[in-house]
Amino acid sequence: MTTFTEIVAAVVVHSSAVALSHFGVTLEPAHVERAAPTAERVVARTPARRSRTVHLTACPQPIQPPRAIKV
Repeated sequence: MTTFTEIVAAVVVHSSAVALSHFGVTLEPAHVERAAPTAERVVARTPARRSRTVHLTACPQPIQPPRAIKV
């Protein structure tokens, strides 16, 4: 998001400089000091909950094979 904001700010400054230069006003680029990158943060998270579903290893009722229908 920071990069997007910087791009939008650069476009705004550039378009303002172009508009002002039309009237003879010149803008000099300002030297921007970048802040040092912040230290890496650790986010504490709660452990994932175990699933409460019951998994059956075998079907309790056997599946009946399909029967042919006589018409």
